[in-house]
Amino acid sequence: MEQDFLARRASDGARQIAERLKPCPDLRVKAWTSRRDRGVAVWLEGLVDPDRLQEALVSLRERGCEGQASENPGVPSEEVRTITAAVRAVLDGYAVIARDGASGARAWRLSAAPARSVERSENEPTLHGPQEAFIESLAVNLAMVRKRLKSPRLKIETFTVGETAPCDIAVLYEAGVAKPHLVREVRRRISQIRVDYVADSNEVREFINDPRFSVFPTTEETERPDRVVAGLMEGRVAIIADGSPTCLMVPVTFAMNLSSPEDYYMHYSLALPLRLLRHLMFWSAVLLPALYVALVTYNQDLLPTPLLVSVAAQHAGIPFPTIIEALGMMTAFEALREAGTRLPRAVGQSVSIVGTLVIGDAAVRAGLVSPGMVIIVSATGVASFTLPALGLVQAARLLQFPFVLAAGLFGLYGVLMLGMALLGRMASLRSFGVPYFAPIAPTFIRDMKDVIVRAPWWMMQGRPRQFESVERERVPQDAAPAPKKTTWWRWRP
Repeated sequence: MEQDFLARRASDGARQIAERLKPCPDLRVKAWTSRRDRGVAVWLEGLVDPDRLQEALVSLRERGCEGQASENPGVPSEEVRTITAAVRAVLDGYAVIARDGASGARAWRLSAAPARSVERSENEPTLHGPQEAFIESLAVNLAMVRKRLKSPRLKIETFTVGETAPCDIAVLYEAGVAKPHLVREVRRRISQIRVDYVADSNEVREFINDPRFSVFPTTEETERPDRVVAGLMEGRVAIIADGSPTCLMVPVTFAMNLSSPEDYYMHYSLALPLRLLRHLMFWSAVLLPALYVALVTYNQDLLPTPLLVSVAAQHAGIPFPTIIEALGMMTAFEALREAGTRLPRAVGQSVSIVGTLVIGDAAVRAGLVSPGMVIIVSATGVASFTLPALGLVQAARLLQFPFVLAAGLFGLYGVLMLGMALLGRMASLRSFGVPYFAPIAPTFIRDMKDVIVRAPWWMMQGRPRQFESVERERVPQDAAPAPKKTTWWRWRP
């Protein structure tokens, strides 16, 4: 059993910390003395604010009173008793202050870890509404949620995951709204994570996901605090990992992946056509190349005669079968998209757009692909860009290829069979017990107000039934004012 940190002199404890961390050129040890006591301060340069530390040590020397020599009322601190706890505190950005003969050392929170400032959301941009986005600091992210949700029922539980390099993971939920079984299930899954180091929230997501081998996202990933607050008030649970600029929300349904934050910051009548467009574009991104291959290869009789003549003329002289042509163009488009992502933002957009135009035009002029195939693949890429959830975009990109293979081998019959298998798979998915196709299958009529359409706010007084929230109504019926009825012919300016 490890001895207490304070069973020896403070200098011996500092030497033990240095032995655990060596070689560690950024470790700093400074002796201090007061009128009655003496001791040492141990910290890592770059993780501790030197000005605040100097002020704290000056204050400590001036007081020099028993019982206060290792405590500073103006600085948050916690007690450490073992060398292991002291090393963990130093690595967390604390300054460990110990004095000779004391019964306990204190770890002062004087951290000044490097972090970027709060900026606009880049992956979920909106024209209206809040523009703040999470950063890589857990404390800042929790503060951003607290700033928006000033509720005493907001509960935050912290878990430590990681055997070699521990990482703090916060679980947020609204007590009295979130289903207790859901909160317990989140606790259980996070506590069962066994890993040496957590680099990002994606590692946590893969450990707690329901289906281990599904391309569809069953956890919502967002970098916007306003979306997190909206989810908490619906009865969902948020998971934030230290060092990650994104937050995980569970459970999630398929329809939620097709809703954008901007839907709730514009008039409800404008959100209706946009949501319909996103639903159409998702299935277009998955099926459009496959339908083109099937119609050109096997089911030409379904095309109108003028269109069939035009398509046949385009394919005259093409040396490759239609399926090879489609797979080649799709692969080239994905390669250009990936190259645009890896390059700097100012250059990447130009490469992805100009490269697609140049390569497509050169391929058509060389007689390698038909103009119709270039149009279909480009339209498919544009359709995938309309989806707000990155996980759903990646799923659509992957599903294109098996559908094209099925269309090239079996025509529309293969597309139909694979589509039925896909729908069956999606209907069988669960996200922390919630059906993935809810509220469509199973059907919750009341929740349909926020699926294909976005009803006015005054019509959505109830929380989603699919999440089985404890409080079903957002505003108690006895507290909600009765709507005023105005007859148009009685109105006077």
